[in-house]
Amino acid sequence: MLLYILRPIVRLALWIFFRKIDVRGHDRVPSDRSLIFAANHPNVMLDTLILGLTLPPDPRFLGKSTLFKNPFYAWFLRQLGVIPVARTRDRGSRTYSNRDMLRAACGALRDGHSLVIFPEGISHAEIKVRDLKPGAARIALRTEAETDGQTGICIVPIGLTYTDPGLFRSDVSVHFGEAIEILPFLRAYRENRNAAEQDLTTQVHERLTALTRHIDNPNLRTVINDLSAIYTDTVADEIPDSSELSRKLQAQQEIIHAVHHFARTDPELVRTFAERLCAHHRKLRRLRLSPNLPPALSPPAGHLLLALLTSPIVLYGFIHNALPYYLPRLFVRPYRDKPETIGTVKMAAGAVLFPLWYLILVGVACLFMDLQNALIYGLTLPTSGLVTLLFDEHILQKWPLWQSVVLPRKRRYYLNRLSRERATIIHDLDAIKERYRSKKSGDGF
Repeated sequence: MLLYILRPIVRLALWIFFRKIDVRGHDRVPSDRSLIFAANHPNVMLDTLILGLTLPPDPRFLGKSTLFKNPFYAWFLRQLGVIPVARTRDRGSRTYSNRDMLRAACGALRDGHSLVIFPEGISHAEIKVRDLKPGAARIALRTEAETDGQTGICIVPIGLTYTDPGLFRSDVSVHFGEAIEILPFLRAYRENRNAAEQDLTTQVHERLTALTRHIDNPNLRTVINDLSAIYTDTVADEIPDSSELSRKLQAQQEIIHAVHHFARTDPELVRTFAERLCAHHRKLRRLRLSPNLPPALSPPAGHLLLALLTSPIVLYGFIHNALPYYLPRLFVRPYRDKPETIGTVKMAAGAVLFPLWYLILVGVACLFMDLQNALIYGLTLPTSGLVTLLFDEHILQKWPLWQSVVLPRKRRYYLNRLSRERATIIHDLDAIKERYRSKKSGDGF
């Protein structure tokens, strides 16, 4: 009953918080099998919510034991089927209690439930898959050994990729990988448990890195981010669409591989381009322009007309939704150094502030009008807020009207200058791309 109530609420919250949730490879998930889903962990709570809606019904999550310190929260998590895991890094944790975790997890698999594990052991916003803990492999192999290989367990890797883990109305992709059969590891497990667990964990890590962005060299993170922001769409246009991996992820992975290649073979080229890209993005930020948009284009007449016609509704929506929209920014200030937490805090704060604010406004409206009109007024609050949100995304962000109307000459000068600079960068990147692909084809790597 609790899951039945929460599922539509969480679905609505995620639909509002994210602009797009792209799920790929879901048909790879075996049916009628005991499954362990192993995912990377770039966001503290949003990962859990997203997986809870995209996975088969009633999955059992493994969560850190510190979440169970509060009695009410512990009761709530247990009702949802969460199994506590004691980590050595958590103060006051009792790792011997993981024997209870192993028994509960193995029992859930034997009963036909699926498990969800974040084997990195920690949430982080790094663009990489960290070294994995052996917990998923240990649970899978122990269960198969206890049932003499009759359970038929598979580990399904899941890659989670956010355009920005702390940004409201960002995009997230969920990529399901090919399932890993456990039976082939069972014989080795009976001979040497630790070695078999490590081999299986290594294979899970390899599958996960193939399903998300993974930067081995942290010194290249900035140049890869800047390059991906300006060049991902260009590379993606040349890649055929796939039901397994999105074109955008494939393009980002190719960019990462290319930068790592040139960092080894031509570091001066990487350094020079890093400086050019950094300077270009600095100018874009100064004008509040997105790097993946053609800045020299002026808004079409249709957009200006649409902006004019919808402006009364947008103004109404902004006035009534501005406070709960901007207030969560105050809550995330203590987490500036933890980008993997910002999205969770924003969503939690918004989930409380918006309904509370709407109730206050409707309550005040009841003092001046009858209940029926007050309820109609209350329905206009979230509706106008969504219209304002779409107006901001499709008109203000795409065509910054204040720069078009208020400062046309200054905008035109800077945009034309940036447009020429962007065209030169992309032209040079096209040449480097052909150089990389010819080298890649010739060396067979």
